[in-house]
Amino acid sequence: MIEDIRYLIIFAKIAEFGSISKGAKALGLSTATVSLHLAKLEKNLECALFYRNTRKMTLTHDGQKLLDTAQVMLETYESGLSDFKQRSILRKTQLHISIPTVFIHSELMRCITTFCEAYQDLTVHITCDDSRTDLIAENVDIAVRIGELPDSSFKARYLFPLARSIVATPEFLSQHQPITHPKELINMKWIGLSMRKNKRILRHQHTGEEVEISYQPHIYVNNVEASYQLVKLGSGLAAPPDYLMQADIEQQNIVKVLPNWTLEPLSVYAVWPANIPINSIAHALIERIYQSFNSKIV
Repeated sequence: MIEDIRYLIIFAKIAEFGSISKGAKALGLSTATVSLHLAKLEKNLECALFYRNTRKMTLTHDGQKLLDTAQVMLETYESGLSDFKQRSILRKTQLHISIPTVFIHSELMRCITTFCEAYQDLTVHITCDDSRTDLIAENVDIAVRIGELPDSSFKARYLFPLARSIVATPEFLSQHQPITHPKELINMKWIGLSMRKNKRILRHQHTGEEVEISYQPHIYVNNVEASYQLVKLGSGLAAPPDYLMQADIEQQNIVKVLPNWTLEPLSVYAVWPANIPINSIAHALIERIYQSFNSKIV
């Protein structure tokens, strides 16, 4: 049955163009495939549908009778496919977004929710996880990633830089000698992130000197907000995003360690499967985030 429907659609396209080769081109099939399907349809119906010569094809009487049915099938197929594409692209009913937990209280979350309010029929699933979600296995449309991206078949777009600083509580720092150089941080207590390497590169703001340090954390956590909470409890050093700790710095609950030495901002990217069309709602969201944050340091 399914094959007969396919054959009828191909037959209607051949009749529309009056040529097997032109019909094949319109359908995106090879001429040989279209010729084979037409032959199978004629065999199944036990009649000839076209008169053929070297210059043109003309419908037989049986072909004329079949054409109305075939055209209805073709129109239904093309109309249904077009409607589905439009619904999928412009009014996708489900959108799955994956973001790191560090952005839960950020302007990025506000940007996403404001965008989604414009699509009344849209259901949004937001996964907040600092581990790198498998986009295909988890059916994710867009993932926001922090840091270097591995080579993959996914597409990616740079969104914005994420500034960060090494911080601790005044009470924690009071237990140590005054810190004057990054090397002195190596043997101090650090709160590590299980998904990141235990090393930092610091650059002096005035001299340009760069120093790389490696350290062994005494506590590991799997998300940035947890590491920052431990910093506020006086458990050690960490390097959270600046926006996360701005209020605490202003209130002197925490302080920047070696303020004349800075860490390179991390790069934040949007990542998505390569087959998402450029005019999809997912792509529109990526563009909105880019326009909202490009050139800003979050």
